[in-house]
Amino acid sequence: MVKEDSNSENLLYDERSAGGIAYRIENGKIEWLLIKTVANSKTNKSYVFKFPKGHLQKNEFLKQAALREVEEEGRIKAVIVDKIGSNNYVIFDKLKNKKIIKKVTFFLMEFVSQSNLKYYDMELVLDRVWVSFEEATKMLAYESERVLLQKARAKLEALLKNQKAVK
Repeated sequence: MVKEDSNSENLLYDERSAGGIAYRIENGKIEWLLIKTVANSKTNKSYVFKFPKGHLQKNEFLKQAALREVEEEGRIKAVIVDKIGSNNYVIFDKLKNKKIIKKVTFFLMEFVSQSNLKYYDMELVLDRVWVSFEEATKMLAYESERVLLQKARAKLEALLKNQKAVK
C-alpha cells in the first residue's frame, strides 16, 4: 500500500490533519453535514459551524483519519468519494509557545449510516446538522471551508451527472 502523504511532504508541516465534507441525498435534495463546536478567539460567536476534521494518529493514513474523524465528530459512517483539497494554516501552539504550520486535507464523503461511536476529543461538539448548500455557505465560520464546499458541490454534481448519463 502506498502511503498517501510522503515523508518529504511532511517535513514542510508541523502538523497534519484530515477531514470530510459529507453529503446525503434526502427527498432528491443534497444535504451537507456540519458540526457545531465551541468557537475559538477569532470569532465573535460562542460557537462555530465547520466540517469534521482532526489530527492523524500514529501510523494513520489521511483517508483513515478523515473517516475516523467524520465518524467521531459527525456520528456517521461514510465512504470516501474523492479528495477535495487541502488548507494550510499557521496557528500558534500555546503549549509549545511557537507558530505551527498545519495542513488539513478534506475528502468528499457519502453518508452510509448513523454511528454511535464514542467521541473522545478535547474539542466539544455541540451539535450536528444536515443543511442545504445555501445554508451551509451561510453557516460555515471559515471562508476556506466555504471554498472547499464549492469544490465538493461541483465535484458531486459532475459525478451525479455522469451516473445519469451512464444509465
